[in-house]
Amino acid sequence: MRTLPFRLGRFTLFDHVASGGMADIYLARVKTELGGARLLVIKEILPHLSQDPRSSELLIDEAKLSAQLTHANIARVEELGRQEDTLYIAMEYVEGLDLRELLKQCSVRKLPLPMEYRLYVVRELLRALDYAHHYQLEDAVGVIHRDVSPSNVLLSFSGEVKLCDFGIASVLRVGGSASETIEGKAGYMSPEQARGERLDGRADIFAAGILLWELLAGRRMYKAAEGTSLIELARKGEVPALRKLDLPDAGVLERIVARALAAAPTDRYATAAEMFDDLYGYCLGTRQMASALRFGEWLSSHFAEEKLARRRARERALMALEHGPVLVMEPIPSVAGSIATPPTAASEEGPLDALVGDAPAEPARTPKPSPSAATLASNGPLRASREARESGATTTKTLPSPAPEDPSDEVPLGTDQSTARTSSPSTHRSRDLIVDATRARSAEGASAGGHLKTVVAVVLALAIAVLLAKFLG
Repeated sequence: MRTLPFRLGRFTLFDHVASGGMADIYLARVKTELGGARLLVIKEILPHLSQDPRSSELLIDEAKLSAQLTHANIARVEELGRQEDTLYIAMEYVEGLDLRELLKQCSVRKLPLPMEYRLYVVRELLRALDYAHHYQLEDAVGVIHRDVSPSNVLLSFSGEVKLCDFGIASVLRVGGSASETIEGKAGYMSPEQARGERLDGRADIFAAGILLWELLAGRRMYKAAEGTSLIELARKGEVPALRKLDLPDAGVLERIVARALAAAPTDRYATAAEMFDDLYGYCLGTRQMASALRFGEWLSSHFAEEKLARRRARERALMALEHGPVLVMEPIPSVAGSIATPPTAASEEGPLDALVGDAPAEPARTPKPSPSAATLASNGPLRASREARESGATTTKTLPSPAPEDPSDEVPLGTDQSTARTSSPSTHRSRDLIVDATRARSAEGASAGGHLKTVVAVVLALAIAVLLAKFLG
C-alpha cells in the first residue's frame, strides 16, 4: 500500500479503500480543465503482479471491456493508464458502500434491513446483468461477469445499485461459450463454473440467486465444514433449504430462488430479464416495492454521516497540501538598522509569542535625586512646584507667610517684567499661586483619574488668592 497522498498520472490518491487479490483500490482526486475537481476510484495492480503478463492482461481487458459498457447499473470506467511499471484504471466513484459492508454493518448494529430494500438490490443487479449479457461486441454476443458477489455490488447514498469489477469477465463468442478458466469467488460460483466448464449468462444468474438466498436468510449460503472447501460445495451445487419466510405469498418467492439456483443450467432462468420479471411481479403484488429515493434516504440516515466525515476530512487535508506549505512569519525589526531579538525558550510555548518575539529592552533610566525640603522652600512656590514634579516627589502645599516684594522673585509666564515689579505684593503673590495651581492642574490632569483633583485644586487656589488679597489689602 502506498504512502498517501501520492501522485499517479494526473490523479492524486488520498485514501485507501480496499485491497484485493490483484489490486489496491484508492480514492483519488483529479482537477478538471476549468479549475474544478472531482473524485474517482483508482484500481492499481499490486506491485508483485505488475510484471506478470497474465495480471496485466486481465486489468487491460477489464478496462477495455468496461469502458464500452454504459448503463445506469454498471460502474463506469474512465481511463486506463500506466506510470513506469504501475498499471491502473480510473473508475467512477460511487459514494456509499458495497453490499458486503452493508450486511456486515447491519449485523454489528443489530439493524434489520427492510425486505423491500433487499429485493430492490437484487432487481437492480439483474438489470445490469441483462444489459451485459446482451451487449453486442464485434465478434461476441454478450459479456459474462463471472464474479457477481456482495463486494462487487455498490450502493450509493442516492439509492443507486451498480455492478463493478469486470476483471475476470469473459465474452460470449458467436456460436460458443465463455472461457473454461476457474476464476472468481468460490462462495458465489455456479456448479459449472466451479468445475471449470464452459459458461454462459446463466452462471451469473446462479450467483444472483445466491445473493437473493443470503439476503432472505440473513446468512451465507455455502458454509464449509472442517475438512471440506467452498469450491467442493460449489461443484456439488447443493443448496441448503431456505428457512420459512414470514412474508406474503412466500411460496412464490421461494420458487423464484429455487429456479435461479437450479444445479443444471437448463433448469434455471434462461436470461436475467426472466428472473427480473418474476421478482418484479412478486414485489408489485405484495407491496414490497422500493424506489431509489427511499433506499438512498435509508442508507444515508444510518451510514452516511460516518462515511462522509472520513472522506471529507481526508479530502480537506489533501486540498490544504495542494495549496502549498504552511506560512511561517518572522519578526521584523522595529527600528531601522537594529537586529530583532530572537524568541527565547519561554516565548516558544505559545504561537503568538513565537511570532512576535521578545520586545527589545528599554535603556535603564537614572532617577533624579529628590530635592531637599530646604531647596524647595528657598526657590519659591513656582520653582518648588516644578522641581517637585520633575523629581517625582510628593509635596504638600502650604500657604506662604506675607513678605515684602523680593526683586529676585520669578516673573510669571505671559507677563512683562516691568509690569510685574510695579504690581502690588498681594497681586504678585496671587498670580504666583494661580500660575502654580494651573501648572499643578496640568500635571495632575495628565494622569488617569486626576480630573476631579484638578477641579478641586483650581477652586482652592482661587479661593486662597481671594482671601489673601483681602487680607493684604
